[in-house]
Amino acid sequence: MDPLAGMDLTALRSFREVHRRGAIGLAAAALGYTQSAVSRQLSALEARLGVTLLERHARGVRLTPAGHALLPHAVALLARAERAAREVAALAGRDMPPLRAGAVPSVSAALLPAAFTRYREARPGARAVFAEDTTPHLLPRVHDGELDLAVVTDYPPGLPAHSGLTVTHLFDEPLWCLLPTGHPLAAHAVADLAALADEPWVEDYEGAASLLTAAAARAGFTPRAGVECGGWLGKQGFVATGHGVALVPRSLVPALRPGLVARPLTDPPVRAVHGAVRAGERGTAVRAFLDAVREAGRGGGPAGGGGGSGTGEAGEPGGSPAPRAAGNADVPADPNTRA
Repeated sequence: MDPLAGMDLTALRSFREVHRRGAIGLAAAALGYTQSAVSRQLSALEARLGVTLLERHARGVRLTPAGHALLPHAVALLARAERAAREVAALAGRDMPPLRAGAVPSVSAALLPAAFTRYREARPGARAVFAEDTTPHLLPRVHDGELDLAVVTDYPPGLPAHSGLTVTHLFDEPLWCLLPTGHPLAAHAVADLAALADEPWVEDYEGAASLLTAAAARAGFTPRAGVECGGWLGKQGFVATGHGVALVPRSLVPALRPGLVARPLTDPPVRAVHGAVRAGERGTAVRAFLDAVREAGRGGGPAGGGGGSGTGEAGEPGGSPAPRAAGNADVPADPNTRA
């Protein structure tokens, strides 16, 4: 039996994703397959090659030595196949292939659409395929050629190792406090973090809460955990229903659900936003899109033009508009924006 006959791209793609996620179920969810379908693909691949590629352990699966040997070839084959399909499609349709961009959820909600608007101003008709994921999962997808670029952050809890990639700092972004509309501080244009010392916090796991812990220490208190929740939609729900307060990136404010108020802090924690591309990437479209992300992040307040302008040296609070609920109204200017 010719082992190459069993190395179909679908099975190789599933194999690559299982390695990334560390579990067949997680890989299946990411690919849009059932877990049983992915298991069958992998079993068929192993049968064709005559080796065991994966071994189970307490928390999922890991590659065997044969799996490690196959992995770089699978990655290279998939990258070449995907590139070939895009180039042929572009020639057939006489159109530029879509830009493949990934971003963390807090960036894709509002900042990424704003950046795409800027990008298309110079490229009418430009198309894009967007993927949403966490930083540790996006970087390998750029490395493997599945994405042209990714917009990632060092929060939480820092950038992972990224060999084979060029990671460029785009801008720094302050975190605001997220409050239910009936909260006393909702009437203030700017909030003092120390005034939230007695509040329960809706936060991620301990490592992800490091920015909150450091900022609270500067304000003279230790934050009290109320609800542990890692997803932005879940955080919004818990805050809106009065189970605590939270930190929220400024760029996410326009996408907040009703029932919430976001307020800038006088001494906020700050996260860094980065653009990741493959090392040696020289595509003009990729660079232009990252420039658009940088401009969108630096060039306007959370409401898309009113408010602060990027990040830099802290300014003085100015005359802010009357506080309104985020999600369907205006938000105050950010006194911590930097040029």
